[in-house]
Amino acid sequence: MKLKDVLGKIECKGALLRDGEFEALEQCTRVRVPLSLTYLENSKYLDRMKEQNISCVISKSELQKELLPYDVGVLITETPKLAFFRLHNYLAAKDKKVPTKIDPSAKISPQSYIAPYNVCIGKNVEIQPMAVIHENTVIRDGVRICSGAVVAGQSFTAVHTEEGTGFLVQDRGGVLLEEGVEICSNCHIARGTLQNDMTILGAYTKVDTMVHIGHGTVIGKNTLIPAGATISGNCVIGDYVWIGVNATVSNRIQIGDRARISLGAVVTKDVPEEATVSGNFAINHQRFIQNLKASITD
Repeated sequence: MKLKDVLGKIECKGALLRDGEFEALEQCTRVRVPLSLTYLENSKYLDRMKEQNISCVISKSELQKELLPYDVGVLITETPKLAFFRLHNYLAAKDKKVPTKIDPSAKISPQSYIAPYNVCIGKNVEIQPMAVIHENTVIRDGVRICSGAVVAGQSFTAVHTEEGTGFLVQDRGGVLLEEGVEICSNCHIARGTLQNDMTILGAYTKVDTMVHIGHGTVIGKNTLIPAGATISGNCVIGDYVWIGVNATVSNRIQIGDRARISLGAVVTKDVPEEATVSGNFAINHQRFIQNLKASITD
């Protein structure tokens, strides 16, 4: 698609500074494919324009002089994020629909809901009553999804409009549940937002009841997530990780293999491999215990 064509497809007050061509929409902090269009509202991300995969950008007038040296198409508007996601929603409405495929060995309750398009369900999968499987979901062999769980539900990517209202962005990404994953009742696994975003649960990972896993988060194999945990979007969580009851993981956090997040912890920084963190905000567990003992002594 040509950048010059964007103004004709969406509601946007803007001007084309330099034309360009793009094939995908990406956040400037995570550009994974060539010929990507992104948006830029803050000068602190200008160095991202050096990324070879960025071919076009939507940005503000105050940044246009700084963008000129870069060999990218430039569209100027005072609401770059809004224009970007309006275009995203326009393209989402045109995404291809492929009939759902379900292996004959799968045990699916007639009281569950499986989207008629863009779902692939493997061998010996079990889907219990009142479970919901939305579009763009791939479920590998031996997965079990318990009653009331929602897979590929709406992500929480909100955009404000000029009028002071807003909307939730339509999701174009998907969810992948690898072999042997088990999801207990009333969980929510959010679908990826952008076209190349996938929320992934690695093989034999287990998710307890009332857990939320945000859009674009990637979880490794054999990770255990007990009840009530909240994992925000775009996190990367390793293999054999333990995330305790009612723990909260902020967005874009990385947690290394075999790390442990204590119950109720609020994680706002990356956690190294095999580390244990506790508290709100979470810190090294031993330091947390020392601080706790000191506070009791005082």
